[in-house]
Amino acid sequence: MTIGRFFLAASLALLVFFGNSRTVHDTFNRLGTFDYFFAPLLILYLVSVLERILDRLSVISSIENYLADRNLTRLSYAFIPGLIGLIPSIGGAHFACSMFPSSAGKKLSGCQLAAINYFFRHFHVYSNPLITGTVLACAITNTSLWFVSLTLLPLTLLTFLLGWKFLIPSSKKYSKETGHSIKSSMSLKIILVFVSIFIETLIFFLLDIKIFFWLATVIFTLALVSPQTVWEAFKPSKDNLFLLSEVAFILIFAAVINSLGINQLLTNFIYSSGVPTVLTFSLVTVFLAYITGISQAYVAIVMPLIVGLTGNQFNLVCWLLALGFFIQYLTPAHLCLIVCAKYFKCSAFRLIQQIFPPVALAFLLWSLGFLAFCLF
Repeated sequence: MTIGRFFLAASLALLVFFGNSRTVHDTFNRLGTFDYFFAPLLILYLVSVLERILDRLSVISSIENYLADRNLTRLSYAFIPGLIGLIPSIGGAHFACSMFPSSAGKKLSGCQLAAINYFFRHFHVYSNPLITGTVLACAITNTSLWFVSLTLLPLTLLTFLLGWKFLIPSSKKYSKETGHSIKSSMSLKIILVFVSIFIETLIFFLLDIKIFFWLATVIFTLALVSPQTVWEAFKPSKDNLFLLSEVAFILIFAAVINSLGINQLLTNFIYSSGVPTVLTFSLVTVFLAYITGISQAYVAIVMPLIVGLTGNQFNLVCWLLALGFFIQYLTPAHLCLIVCAKYFKCSAFRLIQQIFPPVALAFLLWSLGFLAFCLF
């Protein structure tokens, strides 16, 4: 049974044994609101459309060739998996491995390739507003995706810098490659499109406009390059429909928990127990993130409880998301880690061992800064 179906079954059981006409009515009212239920599904659908557009336009391979022709090999090691990871996708782990710069295999060991690919595909997960868990958390807690992304951006930057320091081989190991007599170039039209997307992103962020409007605008801008490709990309695949159904089931569970008042009961119990709220939620997040390797699991359990707390819980939402993603980075239950290790013929333990120093150090430094920010 999938995680989404488990939560759907739990929702139905709770309604049957503890619900009444009022709770059913409240649940459907909550599910009928656009921002809570339909907006997250729309965001994830548009993300899947964007993924298919970039794949069919061969954007990744074009950038790889562009960097290789200019002897920017080390940059391509981080940039290619990072760019692929920006658009969360079903089967994205294997795709990122297969698209990793082919020249790397001649210079690095399998475990080095696995560590670099896996690390840089996920370094921006903390501040990526397109991640399913982040979309869900913000929908459940009515929190701005843009503001969460901005708050966690320093953690993303720290992770990248330390990953570059620990994992990317020194430039001294590379001799300047020659043999490309003709350097690839990007057309003026492509350059203008990406400049437009950058400007659109900046405007939407500054004005705190809903993410789905930004995604729709980006897709429309890409249609200027290839209208037919964009049009064909709107047809969802079975994998996309599966992900949307999983997210919908989790949102239904959160709505049922809220309607039955279970979240309020549990938060009141935590308060009366004397155990610090942040500690309790953190331990639950760590446990669920480690055993499942997916953000939907702890988001579905913890975020509805946060709704029952009084006051503005923005900092708590950011902390729990960051903590959950940190644990996901390092758990052997993370499917991307297993796929990456298997593809490059490296043990999962050895992969985790290589990425642990930059991941852990970045999270520690950010946590100290975030704690100081919250206190002062």
